Amino acid sequence: MLRNTLHQMTTRRWLALIVLLAVGARVAFLVLFGHTLSLETSGYDAYAVNLLDGRGFTRFDDRSGDSDLPPLYPAFLVGVYTILGRDPIAVAVAQTALDAVTVVLICAIGRRVAGPLTGLLAAAFYGLYPYLLFQNLTVNDTAVFIFLLALGIWLAYRVRDSRRWLDTVALGAVFGLGALTKTLIVLVLPLLALWWWRRLGLREAIRLGAIAAAALVIVLTPWSVRNTRLHGAFVLVSTNGGSNLHQGNNACVADYLARGWDAQWVNCIELAPPELSEVEADRWHRQQAIDWLRENPGEWPRLFWTKLWVLWSPAIMPYDLPPDPYLVDDAVFQFHTPTFEAARIVHVLTFTPLLALGAGGLALAWRNGLEIGPLLAVIVAITVAYLIFHPSTRYRVPADPFVFVLSAYALAKVWNTRIAPRWYRAVDRA
Repeated sequence: MLRNTLHQMTTRRWLALIVLLAVGARVAFLVLFGHTLSLETSGYDAYAVNLLDGRGFTRFDDRSGDSDLPPLYPAFLVGVYTILGRDPIAVAVAQTALDAVTVVLICAIGRRVAGPLTGLLAAAFYGLYPYLLFQNLTVNDTAVFIFLLALGIWLAYRVRDSRRWLDTVALGAVFGLGALTKTLIVLVLPLLALWWWRRLGLREAIRLGAIAAAALVIVLTPWSVRNTRLHGAFVLVSTNGGSNLHQGNNACVADYLARGWDAQWVNCIELAPPELSEVEADRWHRQQAIDWLRENPGEWPRLFWTKLWVLWSPAIMPYDLPPDPYLVDDAVFQFHTPTFEAARIVHVLTFTPLLALGAGGLALAWRNGLEIGPLLAVIVAITVAYLIFHPSTRYRVPADPFVFVLSAYALAKVWNTRIAPRWYRAVDRA
């Protein structure tokens, strides 16, 4: 009876159940912890408010425009505020709806890689992943960026199968929107081109890569032109690359990261001279980081391994703040509450087995010749980006859904070969 019932449930019904559970979990979080959500701690909110008030794209009261952060997420907030009002709960509701679509996309990716069971398990892992129950409800760009990544990787598989120029244009456009959220997504495209080369040959990889790159450039061009006119110098998306590079490469960062502190709050780096423009300050910070790296090659190995550990640690990073951080009071308080301490324990207990399963799934998929190139493209791109800049759990988490596809494959393999046959025999005997 039970066996027949399970078999009669179609993949769509299972997926609907998973989506319902994922949405329900987020609603439960909002009921229990919605009072902790805030707009004021997000620089994105300031951009959205200024856009709505007609003051242009800036988060500063004394400027008519800046390029400190990418524009897509503030634009998303403008849409949310216009329809639902300026409220952190409204943002959480909108991002919950977006997350529901992402669950479906992750299922589709997993199914394409290794079949329906892998897709459903990957969707469940993502939809019920405790860290994202919090992170994707807060006022930051993670939910939007993961959605765009998932849509882009789903399209990458469609391009592999169809080779149609329209699918390829859509892929490039989605990656362009992703770059307007987090610029690091541009690192994924050349890795996808390498995968196409392996699967489709060099000529086809060049054709597809060129079409996708052209679509990406077309999407980015209006914003780059706006930035160039504003600053009198070419700025592709934002001007925070130099400061992020400096925060991740200086005399203090390895010690700070090893102690569980956030590199963004490193207070030993010198601030850019106040007379410099936004673009000049970005260049100044970049040069400071390059000079330090050039002068301290002996620090590279320690910095590399520390960043790698922080990025992929089962513990939530950061888990503490420096003694004299730029952000005080509320920022310090959140890291020392019983709720946050419990969250750290839950994350260790959930992410550790998922990461271990992902490693096993990677080995199995590689041995069995599964097409996991797009998954690895995301994982490698995000890892490389934050080994260069500065890592934290929040920055790594967009790679997690693609690790979960590998985790799901490992679990599906164990279920199909070891557990299911014995379980069904026991059910039949009963």
